[in-house]
Amino acid sequence: MHYIIQDGLLNDTHHVKLVEYLERRGLSYERVRFMPFIAEIEFTTKRKDVWCFGSTNMAIASKKYNWNPGTMYNDQHDSEIHLEKFGEHMLNHDGIVINFTDPLPENIGDENGLFFARPTKDSKIFTGQVFDRDSWNHYVKEVYDANATQYITGESKILICSAKNIQQEIRCWVVDGKVVTASLYRMGGRTLKQNYDGESDAMTFANQMAQIFQPARAFVLDICLADDEYKIVEINAINGAGFYEANMGKLVEALEEAFG
Repeated sequence: MHYIIQDGLLNDTHHVKLVEYLERRGLSYERVRFMPFIAEIEFTTKRKDVWCFGSTNMAIASKKYNWNPGTMYNDQHDSEIHLEKFGEHMLNHDGIVINFTDPLPENIGDENGLFFARPTKDSKIFTGQVFDRDSWNHYVKEVYDANATQYITGESKILICSAKNIQQEIRCWVVDGKVVTASLYRMGGRTLKQNYDGESDAMTFANQMAQIFQPARAFVLDICLADDEYKIVEINAINGAGFYEANMGKLVEALEEAFG
């Protein structure tokens, strides 16, 4: 395949490693400029067997070019669907879905009034994080005061649920139903990047979850250890996900075998 890689991301060590591996393997690639306000990609290739790596918005915009496979982003990347498919395997299985401007439910929040909120779709309109009622109401007001409603509307669906005590967070790259590489990216409250391919318990759980439901032939599955039990944090499109300490060789070879 020909790899389209969004420029401006190569300060990420693993985007550098991605390019180095593509060059060693003799696989073609180009660094491209993405213009988010008009959703256009500046590229030169005439090929159609293209794979994209970049932002979520670039992955979505790439659909217009009829590349194959191009991007794995689709309507199945929606936490409402994931909650239905995975049930109690989801960390936030106790959550409810509301519109962005709906009043918060009376019973939301822990004993300190804290709750977690994120968009239901893999749209990155805002980053999932912990709020209390005051900070959430302040955030909603900021969005409207800043006229940012081209990205977030009153009908944008969000998932809200109780805040959890998370011990570890791990990203797993799944291709054709199998985890090909994994990376720890958070330990407690600290960012800690470490390859996790040898962690059998985490890999076993992730592979079991991949047999329940796959939103695409390739995707990233974020799992966590919470109260000594593995749960799914979220599922995202593989084309726009950060690499952390993924084994780039394993990832590229899996993509080539599946789509090349």
